[in-house]
Amino acid sequence: MAEFQVVCRASDIAVGEAKCFEIKGKRIGVYHLQDGFYAIDDPCPHAGASLALGCIEGDVIHCRIHYWGFGIKDGLCREQDIPQHNVQTYEVLVEDDEVSIGTTFN
Repeated sequence: MAEFQVVCRASDIAVGEAKCFEIKGKRIGVYHLQDGFYAIDDPCPHAGASLALGCIEGDVIHCRIHYWGFGIKDGLCREQDIPQHNVQTYEVLVEDDEVSIGTTFN
């Protein structure tokens, strides 16, 4: 059975915004899109910058340093020549205004 850790209230992250949380020593970005909440590794695999502090365009987050794009829903790197830089996605559960992240890490 998956374990979850509460990170915030749903009302703490407005639609179109993100926040970073540390869970079990990992930085994880939590994104609130129109259709729900999503979570991916926060450090950009290229330069280590916080992706949650980047620019959200639709369902893609762009790193603030070199503007690399990553899918918020699937973690896939949008740069055609560097797919090996995908980021991990995490299960998100929202119940009673609490946002929880799955803590079973690969």
